[in-house]
Amino acid sequence: MAGHHGDVFSLAPPRSMVWTGTLAAAALAWLAGYLSGLTLTPDSRGLALAFGLSALLCLLWVPNASGRIAQLVRMIEALLLFALIGVLGAVLSYLAMLHSSGFADALLHRMDHALGFDWPAMRSYVERRDWLFLAFEKGYLACFWMPLAVFGLLWHAQRIGDVYRYLLAHGLALAATVGVFFFFPARATFAFYLAPGAPLPGNARHYGEIIAGLRDGTLTTLDLTNLGGIITFPSFHAAMAILFVWGAWPARHFRAPMLVVNGLMWLAAVPLGGHYVVDVIAGSAIAAGAIVLAVRLARGAAAAPAAASVPAAPGPVAVGAA
Repeated sequence: MAGHHGDVFSLAPPRSMVWTGTLAAAALAWLAGYLSGLTLTPDSRGLALAFGLSALLCLLWVPNASGRIAQLVRMIEALLLFALIGVLGAVLSYLAMLHSSGFADALLHRMDHALGFDWPAMRSYVERRDWLFLAFEKGYLACFWMPLAVFGLLWHAQRIGDVYRYLLAHGLALAATVGVFFFFPARATFAFYLAPGAPLPGNARHYGEIIAGLRDGTLTTLDLTNLGGIITFPSFHAAMAILFVWGAWPARHFRAPMLVVNGLMWLAAVPLGGHYVVDVIAGSAIAAGAIVLAVRLARGAAAAPAAASVPAAPGPVAVGAA
């Protein structure tokens, strides 16, 4: 397989943008975690080292754009980037919860109420219908395999450039979500609506323990293999559902199934994910904004070298006496 040595700042956009943003997020997460007194478990330190070495290899060895094998290497790199972005986003969300104060659940409840939504009634409606609960559960958990589907479809369609454009939008959406979450930390609907001592779903117990540990100072060691999603507002689950559909859109024959599965993921964020309805609305808006920004950034970056290569038009020739 042909290839060449490269540098992240000389790579073709939007790949360079994704790598630059990912490396900046890694530096921020490390510095903020160090200053906050957070450490990693031994296994997590090994995983972080593996991530670092893999990233270094990707940056030093840039495969040629042509050829199916080279494209497959790019897809593997894309999966690595997706995993890195997800882990860094989770760590930064922990830091956001650690350094924020109070909870915004009462505000989010009032916003839902103003829109005419009643979370306990919606949750009860879904729980009483086994078929609906099962469909939502399958849709909600699709986020774990959906990246493979999106990247696989783009690889099959030979749209490798679209993979990095998707990753750019994904990273922008996650960064915006974490940033907003810092100002609106919440414990989510299960903790807000259910009576104390009531049985909680497994995901609610998990992120409830994380939030409590971060706030009371008992959680100081992070396990990168067992990070929990603690972002309530905006819903990144809802954002992912929209991003997955957009990312796989070039695969025409798979648009309908992608819409169905990710539509279920989007809807399930409220009754199964513990989100308020306004979380889903805000997450959808962030996804739309990230898509628009990623497309504009990718087009602008691609147009810049082309514009620079066009020779300037000759200026007027002055005619006059010497």
